[in-house]
Amino acid sequence: MTQPGRWIVARTGDAFKLSLVELEGVDELSYRVFRAFLNAMRLHRQLMIAALAQSDTHPGQAICLRFLSSNDGITQRDLAEALHLARPTVSKMLHAMEKAGAIERRPDERDQRLTRVHLTTAGRELETELRVVSAGYVNETIGTLDERDRRELARLLETLSASISQAIATRRDEHTVQAAAGNETASGDEAGVAHDREGPSA
Repeated sequence: MTQPGRWIVARTGDAFKLSLVELEGVDELSYRVFRAFLNAMRLHRQLMIAALAQSDTHPGQAICLRFLSSNDGITQRDLAEALHLARPTVSKMLHAMEKAGAIERRPDERDQRLTRVHLTTAGRELETELRVVSAGYVNETIGTLDERDRRELARLLETLSASISQAIATRRDEHTVQAAAGNETASGDEAGVAHDREGPSA
C-alpha cells in the first residue's frame, strides 16, 4: 500500500510538474478523498474562470457582486469580514470594480471614517448576467449527475462543511484562550515591574 501524501507543484526549467509529498498519520482512503476534493476545487476554479472570462470578471468579483446585490451599502470593513478576505485584498478588488463602473464607494453620512460600497446600475446588470453564467455552469456540471448522486453528494458536502466549520471554531477558541493567557501574563509582568519599582512595603 502506498503512503498517503499530497501533491505539490515543482518547477523544472520552464515546465511545472506535480510531486507527491507524504502526509504522516493519514489513512489511504482519507487521502484519496482529500485529493479528489482538491482536484474538484481546482477544476471548478478553472471552469468558472473560463465561464466568467466572457464578462471580463474574476470569480472573486462575481462573489462580491452577488453579496452586494443583497447587502448594498455595506461598509468596506464588514464586506471584507463577510467574504473572509484581508482588507487590502478587498480594497484592491473594489478599486478594479469601481474603475469598471460596477460599484461606487461613498463615505458614511454619519461616520466619515467608514466607507460604504454600493452597486451601480451597471453593476446590477452585470450581477444579473453572472447569475445566468452560474446557472449554465451548474447545469453543465452538477446537473449532469443523476438525482441519487446529487442527493448523496449534497449530504456528504454538508457533512464535510459541518466538520470544517467545527475545526474552524475549535481553532478560533484555542486562539482566544492563548490570547487571553498572553494578556494575563503581560499584566502579571507589568504588575511585577511596578512592585519592584515601588520597593518593599513598610
